[in-house]
Amino acid sequence: MRILSRQAWPFAVAAAAFALAVGLPAGDPDTWWHLASGRWMVEHRDVLRVDIFSSTATGEPYALGEWLGEVVLYLVFAAASWPGLLVLRAALVAVAAFFVTRLALRGAPPAVAVPVAAVALVLSKPVWTDRPQLFTLALFPVVLDLLLAARGGSRRALVAAVPLLFVWSDLHAGYALGVVLLWLFALDALLERRDAGAFLVAALAATLAVSADPGALPLARSVAHVAGATRGIVEESPVDVLTPFGALFALVLGVTLLSFLRGGGSLLAAIVLVPMLWLALSAQRYIPLFGFAAVPFISLPSDLAAGFSASSSTDRTPNAPGLLSLGGRREASSEADRLSGAAASRQSRSDDPVHPVREPRREAKPDPSRTTPRSRLVLAALVMWVAALLSIATIPTRPDVSAYPAAALDELRSTSGVLLNEYTWGGYLIWNAPTRPVFVDGRLFPYATDGVLDQYRTAIAVLPGWRATIRRWNVAQALLRPDRPLVQALRDDGWTTVAQGSGYVLLERPR
Repeated sequence: MRILSRQAWPFAVAAAAFALAVGLPAGDPDTWWHLASGRWMVEHRDVLRVDIFSSTATGEPYALGEWLGEVVLYLVFAAASWPGLLVLRAALVAVAAFFVTRLALRGAPPAVAVPVAAVALVLSKPVWTDRPQLFTLALFPVVLDLLLAARGGSRRALVAAVPLLFVWSDLHAGYALGVVLLWLFALDALLERRDAGAFLVAALAATLAVSADPGALPLARSVAHVAGATRGIVEESPVDVLTPFGALFALVLGVTLLSFLRGGGSLLAAIVLVPMLWLALSAQRYIPLFGFAAVPFISLPSDLAAGFSASSSTDRTPNAPGLLSLGGRREASSEADRLSGAAASRQSRSDDPVHPVREPRREAKPDPSRTTPRSRLVLAALVMWVAALLSIATIPTRPDVSAYPAAALDELRSTSGVLLNEYTWGGYLIWNAPTRPVFVDGRLFPYATDGVLDQYRTAIAVLPGWRATIRRWNVAQALLRPDRPLVQALRDDGWTTVAQGSGYVLLERPR
C-alpha cells in the first residue's frame, strides 16, 4: 500500500490509459504478418531469417530484430485470440503511461505534471497498434526513468538498465534508442564531472550485451534503421503540422522550448532532446518518443511553480522535481543555498539566549478516522483500475477488417499464380490466404534488395515501364482498389474481372 500511495498519480493515469487502449479494435496492417512470423517461429522452434511469405523476395534475408516480440504476440493470440492482443496492447500502453507520469512528476507538481503526461500520451496514440513497436513505446520511458534515477545517485537503477536493454533488443529494433540514451547520459556525466565512470561502464556493458545477442538486429543496423527513413512510407515521413497530430506535436514542441527558455536550459536537456527532436522532425513515428523524452524537462516559471507547489506539496513524488527540470542547475543551487542558510541560522540562534534553539516538534500521529487527500487519490486510482479491468468484458472480439478485401479470400484460395496486391493488404493476405504469396507487404526490408518496392509503385501508378514489371514477375492476378490507375490500364489490356466488392477488384490476366 505504501508503494501505491507514493505512486498514486502514475497508477491513476495508467488505469485511464489502459481503459482507452483496450477498447480500440485491432486492424493494423502489420499485425497480420507479425502474427504469421511468430506462428512460424513457434511451430519451427527457430528464428525466421529469410522471407517465406512473398513471390518477389523469397529467400531474401529477413531479420528485423523483433523475433521475441512477434513470438509474444502470437503466443498471446494463440491463448486468447484478438481480445488477448487488445489486453496486451493496453497493458503496454499502461506501462508507458505509468512511467511517463513519473517522468513528468520529476519536473513539475501534479497539477501540471499530470496534464503534461496526458498530452504526451495522446501524442503517442497513433502508435497504439498491435505490433512489436509497442514494446519500444513501453520500455523507452522505463529506461529514461531508470537513467534519471541513476543520475540522482541510484546505482541499482543503472545496473537494472543493462539487462532491460538486452531483453528489449529481442523485442524490437527500437532498442537502439535505449542504448543511445544511455550513452547520452554518460556524456552528460562526463561533461558535468559527476560519476562518469559508472555510466560509461553501464553504456559499454549494454553495447557489448546487445551486440553479442544473436537474435537482435545488429546495433549498427538498428541505429541506421532508426536514423533512416523509407521514401513513401507515411510513418517514416515528416509530419504535417496542419493535421491534428502535427498540430499537437507543434504544441508540445512549443511548450518544451518555452520551458527551456524560461528555465535557463540545462546541459542534460540539450543532450537528450536535440537528437530526439531531430528524429521526430525526420520521421513522425518518433514523435511520441520525443514527447515522452520532453516531459521530465518541462517545468513552470518560478512564480507559477511556487503557487502550484503550495497547493499540492503533499502530492509531490520523493524525487525532487526541480533538480531535473530544464532549469535544473540553477534551481539546485538555490536549494543548496537555502539549506546552507538555514543551517547558518540555526548555528547563530544556538548562541543567542533570546532565541534558543528548540527541539523539533514531533509530528502528531495521523487520525485513522480522517481521510487525507493522498488516501482519496489512492482510492480513486484503485477504483479506476477496477473499472478498467472490468471494461475488458466489453472489448471487441474481432479485428476491424473493413479496410481489407475479406470477400475476395475464397476466390484467392481457389486460384493460383503470382498475385499483385495492395501494399497495405499484404499482411492481411499473409495471415488469411497463406497459399497465395504476396507481391509486397509492410516488412519493407525483403523488398529493398531487388527494387521490388519501386517496381510496385511504378506499376500501381502506371508509370513508364509498368508493363515490364507485370511481365518480369509473370503476374497472373491483381487485387487492387478500384480507383487505382492500374485497374483501368489492365482492363484496357484485356484483363477480366474475377471478383469485385466494396473497396476491391480482383483482375485476371487473359489466357
